[in-house]
Amino acid sequence: MLLAIVLACQSQTPSEGATALVAPGPAPARLVAPAYADAPAAVAAYWEGGSLTYGEVTTPIKPQLDQMLAEYLMGRYDAEYQAAQQAMDEKLLEAEAKKRGMAAIEDLLKAEINDKVGKPTEAELAEAYEALKRKLRGQSMEESRGILETAVTQKKQGERYAVYIGELRKSYKATVQLAFPDVPRTEVSVDDDPFVGPADAPVTIVQFAEFQCPYCGKARESVDQVMANYEGKVKFVFRDYPLDFHQNAIPAAVAANCAGKQDKYWPVHDAFMKNQAALAEGDLLRVARDAKVDMEAWETCRKDPAIEAEIRKDFEDGQKAGVTGTPAFFINGVFLNGAQPYEKFEAIVAAELQAKK
Repeated sequence: MLLAIVLACQSQTPSEGATALVAPGPAPARLVAPAYADAPAAVAAYWEGGSLTYGEVTTPIKPQLDQMLAEYLMGRYDAEYQAAQQAMDEKLLEAEAKKRGMAAIEDLLKAEINDKVGKPTEAELAEAYEALKRKLRGQSMEESRGILETAVTQKKQGERYAVYIGELRKSYKATVQLAFPDVPRTEVSVDDDPFVGPADAPVTIVQFAEFQCPYCGKARESVDQVMANYEGKVKFVFRDYPLDFHQNAIPAAVAANCAGKQDKYWPVHDAFMKNQAALAEGDLLRVARDAKVDMEAWETCRKDPAIEAEIRKDFEDGQKAGVTGTPAFFINGVFLNGAQPYEKFEAIVAAELQAKK
């Protein structure tokens, strides 16, 4: 605890009347001045006979620092966006209730949400029972009927509310116009890795991922939606980042890259991503045959050490860019970590396209 206090005190400029804690011995006057990113020559560490500048200290960890700042800025943007949207929706509900001569928002919600959501059907209750069976701790469907009815009703009301709010926003031509933050960017090469979309697209998404990671498969849903909604405007590049605790990651990457030598990369890639539990040797062979690759050439390719070397180069490039896990995305250099929902991708892509107009 004492150490934390000392470190915190040393990171600040002493206020008037305070006693500065300074190591004994000679020290330059600017030792007590804070070092900032816009002053890379400022002294960050000093000892008798030498010193280190802020730039020398932070350059090796620049990708990590940039990602930390980007995540903070994007997290703040998300919070501000959600707050603006929630406040806007509240005003829309108030305006609509007044327009329809209703005394309160609650009356509008009752008419548009509660009254339009029917009672749960037996099929819906059965589906909910299967989903919640573990939490119900052995209760029969009949014994848990009240809980199930509440759960199903709330789910349907939530879905109806989302639809209705969407209708209101469209009717009132409402939108949130918060400017997307200017986040740090990381230069990431696309190398010669497989891609879809125009080679000269204004937006490039580079993904570092692997085939055995379930989150990589989940993230593909968002990527597919981006590619569909921004057709012709986005280039998507896949770079290998096999994690050492996934034993099937490298064999699957080799199999996909060797299929790519025959222009069959994406059918194999997609098959692996759709069934990540099936990456054993027999599964690799089956997927390759289904993709109609030349099996003899494919098998020869898999034995070529250059293929695995290329995969490991992707991994090393990812590490240099600050990637620590999968999936990791760089959208025109803007870092996006993990299996994020479509809205996160859409916000960055839309901002990039707007900036290029």
